[in-house]
Amino acid sequence: MRNDTAQELDPLGGITARLFAIGAVAVALVVAYSMSVITMEQTDNVGFEIAALAAITASGAFYIRAVSPFRAPFPRAAHAVVCLLALLAVVLESAAQWGTNTVVRDDWAPIALAILTLTFGSWRPGWEILACTVVCALVIGGLAFVQAATFAADVPALVFAVLPATPVLATGAAASAFSRSLVDTLLAWRSEATRSVASAPDAHSAVPSKASHLVHLDEQVYPFLERVAREPELTEADGERARILARELRTLLVIDAERSWLSRIVRDTDDRHRFADRMSEAERGYIRALVAHLRGSDAFDDQRMRLALHGSEWEATCTIVVPCRAAHNPRVQLAPYVAVGRSVFGMVAWNLSHDNLLTITLTFDPDANDERDL
Repeated sequence: MRNDTAQELDPLGGITARLFAIGAVAVALVVAYSMSVITMEQTDNVGFEIAALAAITASGAFYIRAVSPFRAPFPRAAHAVVCLLALLAVVLESAAQWGTNTVVRDDWAPIALAILTLTFGSWRPGWEILACTVVCALVIGGLAFVQAATFAADVPALVFAVLPATPVLATGAAASAFSRSLVDTLLAWRSEATRSVASAPDAHSAVPSKASHLVHLDEQVYPFLERVAREPELTEADGERARILARELRTLLVIDAERSWLSRIVRDTDDRHRFADRMSEAERGYIRALVAHLRGSDAFDDQRMRLALHGSEWEATCTIVVPCRAAHNPRVQLAPYVAVGRSVFGMVAWNLSHDNLLTITLTFDPDANDERDL
């Protein structure tokens, strides 16, 4: 069974999907509260009915909280909690109408659960959604089956069992199919993108730093050699100039050899153990994008940005500290980067201190990256 999820493969898509989850929770709660009022005459135990409404409300609130990009990815345990709370609402509503429920199709709890189930495709694997759906449908159908004698219609009990379970089965099957289709599409796109990147030239190597020996060659050494080649003879000044250029070139070669890629994008960098050189390509790309965002945003003072790497052979931590300007909310701006970072690094955390100092912490395993490179 494949455990890939659409959110892990496309973290930014998960941010958009959260809006649909919020919408589904809102619709489910509107259905629950309005239908509970409409079918009040069938309710024999108001306490159980109130508890059922509290359970479906708790399920929706937990669902919205769990799909936040700052808690990505949406785990299996959260999926189970959402379903169990909604299923508890089903049981409590059934208990509230036990012996007085005359029409099974107007029970709101199975409908609310079906609405929530419809959005699970963006968060969990297809097989897991389907398995959870089957369990929920069996519970819903079983409760209807044992209450069949109280229903007004004169049809077999099995029909009553199937009727309330059908919406959950239909939405669960649709969510499962959507999850599998979306994951297959994302995997195919990622494979094609990987092949394209592998065959493309390295654009970064073609743009050397102004302090690089390549720039020194292009701007100083080559013009000097071209001029000397045109002169009939060398002068003493030419010899002195050649010695100076050679000395500068040797110095720049040493600097380039000792300078990490990270110190080229953040001036104040502390990486004495060279952990940056042991990052994977995905981790390097993420840090470049994050630093570029911090530099390009008006919310942050990028001139005072600091970056430090420390740790051990098994776990290293990259800490980025940057002041946040007053009257700006970094949470909104960082949400996409936290969501993406959780699919790249082992752990992503952020903290805004009372003096508006933003600290972003990224944890990775340098030993794993070394083994992958081999």
